[in-house]
Amino acid sequence: MAAWWRRRAGRGSASGRSRAAELDELVRAAYEEGRPIPEELAAEAAVAGDVRAMTVYGIGLGNRGAVKEAEEWLRRARAAGDPMAALALGTLFMDRGEFDAAERYFRPVAETGHVGARQALVELRALRAAAARHAPPPSRPAERTERTERKERAEPAGSPNPSTVSRPPGDRPSTSAPPADSPVEWAARQLLLHPDDNGHPHVLMAMAVLQAHEGEVARARAYFAAALASGDPEVLFWVSRIHVAQDGLHGAREHIRRAADAGHTASRHTMGVLLTEEGDTAGAERYYRLAAADGHTDSYVNLGVLLRQRGDLDGAETYYRKAVEAGDAGGMNNLGNLLRQRGDLTGAERWWREAAAAGDTDALVSCGAVLAERGDWAGAEPLWRRAAEAGHAGARLNLVQALVRTGRMEEAERWLRSVDLDAAATAAAASASTAPPSAPAAGPPDSGPPDGPDLAAVADWLSGPARAGDADARAALDLLNGASDRR
Repeated sequence: MAAWWRRRAGRGSASGRSRAAELDELVRAAYEEGRPIPEELAAEAAVAGDVRAMTVYGIGLGNRGAVKEAEEWLRRARAAGDPMAALALGTLFMDRGEFDAAERYFRPVAETGHVGARQALVELRALRAAAARHAPPPSRPAERTERTERKERAEPAGSPNPSTVSRPPGDRPSTSAPPADSPVEWAARQLLLHPDDNGHPHVLMAMAVLQAHEGEVARARAYFAAALASGDPEVLFWVSRIHVAQDGLHGAREHIRRAADAGHTASRHTMGVLLTEEGDTAGAERYYRLAAADGHTDSYVNLGVLLRQRGDLDGAETYYRKAVEAGDAGGMNNLGNLLRQRGDLTGAERWWREAAAAGDTDALVSCGAVLAERGDWAGAEPLWRRAAEAGHAGARLNLVQALVRTGRMEEAERWLRSVDLDAAATAAAASASTAPPSAPAAGPPDSGPPDGPDLAAVADWLSGPARAGDADARAALDLLNGASDRR
């Protein structure tokens, strides 16, 4: 309950309104918006018979510990038909553990469709279930919305290129229950959702999680076995997550497949990703389509990428636009790429700008490419720099090209060296992950000064437009040649 009282700053009304009108406005603002009101004014309006003021005054009394007096005013307001007073009374009783009394106040309001009262009943049932199971009351976990995205490399050709985004598996919300911050919080959520059904698969899994958390291994195994036997998609998903943590994504493949085949949306997307990496595009498409039918945004994007690679531009556009409708920046960027391929540069630029405004680094690269193709390298540079500073490899290479054009060779060398180091680190990680246990892991790249930047590679990027008659590219090549001669 909100604390609406504050100390009075003084009497009088600058607007010249009557005292009654001023008091009515203060009560209204306190009741509807939670604004503070002096205690003596709340009491004055309550004594005068204002039902809203009775509720405000009662809540304020409860917040400062005058519970008996608070109940008296809240009962009067509730008797006059005020739903907020009923909710406040129910909350007082629920906080004291008097669940039956709390329900008598919550239920009539909930039956009118009041969202807050319906949620209060859900929480009340969960508290009862938790008390019956001798477990701590579940807390309401904060939903997590962050998503990891994998960006494909933007090719640093003579004319800078846009880039396409595809999505890896991640902790995206499933259709049955959003992910919690931890398995224990997920378990608490299930007790809130199914407080009166001890045989529900999600409750069985939740109890397994809670028992394991409390060290009751035998009980946890029994609950776990019962939950697994149900074949429920959400349970199979949690089993797959356990195996992912133990064996890695590919090691848990069959468990992910079981969850996907049982209908779990995020697992369907993950299977699509795994099959794409294995080269089974037909299988990947099947799982992406299933997840997309459930409204999974990342599957919209990945299915669009798969269809575009196959040459089905109409199909790709359909799914990119679905992602755009869901507000997805990667979908906006990819739609821009597709429109550019179709020759609609105006439409492409519009969606790249939308995606860039949403923070998509691929779109920053693409917007820079449009400007560079128009000859506006000065406008392209800050866009590529933003993406490069965020770690985008293609942006770094395009930025090198822009810097070389204006003779800033030292800065170009630093950016080029950062790309080389990133590539070496990636290769070292791949080598370490595939090496047998007895083989030593590849070490980090040499941190000493290199022999020099790969000026030949930069020159190769510029040679195409230079041969085509680009005077800036020709001048940049001359600078490079001069730098090579000096070395």
